[in-house]
Amino acid sequence: MLRMARGSERAGTVNRLRAWAREGPWTTLRYRDYRLLWCGQLVSVTGSQMRVVAVAWQVYLISHSALLLGVVGLAQGLAMMAFSLVAGVVADARDRRRLLIVVQSALACGSAVLALSTITHLVSLPMIYAVVFLMSAVSAFDFPARQALIPTLVAREDLPNALSLNTLLFNLATIIGPSLGGLAIGIIGVGGTYVADMVSFLAVASALLAMRPLAVPAAGRPRAGFASLLEGFSYLRARRFLLGVMALDFCAMFFGSPAGILPIFARDILRVGPFGYGLLISAGAVGAVIAVGFSGRFRFIRRQGLGILIAVAVWGTCIVAFGLTNGPLWHGAFWRQASWQGPFWLAFTLLAGAGAGDLVSTVLRGTMVQLSTPDQMRGRVSATNAMFIIGGPALGQFESGAVAGLLTPQLSVLTGGLACLLATGIIAVTIPGVRQFRLSLDRPPSPTAPDSATPATDPAPGGPPLAPDQTFAAITDGETTGGE
Repeated sequence: MLRMARGSERAGTVNRLRAWAREGPWTTLRYRDYRLLWCGQLVSVTGSQMRVVAVAWQVYLISHSALLLGVVGLAQGLAMMAFSLVAGVVADARDRRRLLIVVQSALACGSAVLALSTITHLVSLPMIYAVVFLMSAVSAFDFPARQALIPTLVAREDLPNALSLNTLLFNLATIIGPSLGGLAIGIIGVGGTYVADMVSFLAVASALLAMRPLAVPAAGRPRAGFASLLEGFSYLRARRFLLGVMALDFCAMFFGSPAGILPIFARDILRVGPFGYGLLISAGAVGAVIAVGFSGRFRFIRRQGLGILIAVAVWGTCIVAFGLTNGPLWHGAFWRQASWQGPFWLAFTLLAGAGAGDLVSTVLRGTMVQLSTPDQMRGRVSATNAMFIIGGPALGQFESGAVAGLLTPQLSVLTGGLACLLATGIIAVTIPGVRQFRLSLDRPPSPTAPDSATPATDPAPGGPPLAPDQTFAAITDGETTGGE
């Protein structure tokens, strides 16, 4: 009997592992074109992270100024926010695959300029700032085109898994890229690191060239112009639930992100030095990577708006608790000193928990935005989403640093987490369409008005349209746009 029980237990464990493997996000890699894009992006984004490290290192070597080092981030943020809306219009009006090929080629040229000027000792701070600004402006065209392309590469029901894998990709690149960048700077120098980044763009460009060309219906595509931009604004204004989830992400990153003052925590509060700082930086990505393993079940979440609110609340709660690490609540009750004992690993765990919550929010928000938006509007909506995603962390670094200077780093993080939780509650109450939003597999999104439900279909990856029963409807601002 004991043997039979153990055998039954092992069989149950094997079956659960098989079910987990079938439901995991990696099943989306069965789509050839998506697999090509994902693998190419992994190489390219890792190379870009190496370049980010190289630029920061080179600017500091030249200037020895933290302020001038911060100008790099300012140049990136201004360029991305200035060109994102225009990029969204272009992504809706042009073939997105070809647009991405042009973008990757232009970015490779930018890395080539950095490499050549560094190797020939002609590099200067104004040149670096100019190239960084131009490369960021070009990158602004990448996000909306890529985000709008993904739903055309996979079936509708697999989109949450595809977005989970994309989030996994960027988190892996965030972990691997900076480490490889530091190693490359030590072995082949800053110029050689730029060359490595230039080569990495060839991976995603080759993948895009190998993908099957997608049919671009001329009738459904808007013309690039100011009228098209206004049309995008009108679409979002009529769908407050979309603006609500974008604002939710902005508030979470603006108030809650502690990335800008983590060096202070590592050096002066937790006293773990530069290596500990590197671990704290990667903690959020580690939590996100762990959460990806469970993202196959995200497709079963029907009330995605409520899921986003809960995930952001988890983020804010972890940030509040992180602000209390090595303070009276944790320090006096459980341990006597900081360094590599309890406080550091508690801080690491809390940041990892925040990263897991951010992963859930990112995937659900991406699915919500993409599936509630018709294909001819996805570029402009994704571009607006990019402004919130980029603007929140960039401005949040300034906010956290300013509050830390006026008060203390702990109070900066603590008040930021509390403000994030407060903003989540306000959005949940004032925009009920966010918490009431849910998936329904009977009607598609409408490109006209939120209260209409004209039957339509989305193209299946590389093939004919999906069946009408794989379409979508949403509840917006308390009014049903389609049946449940």
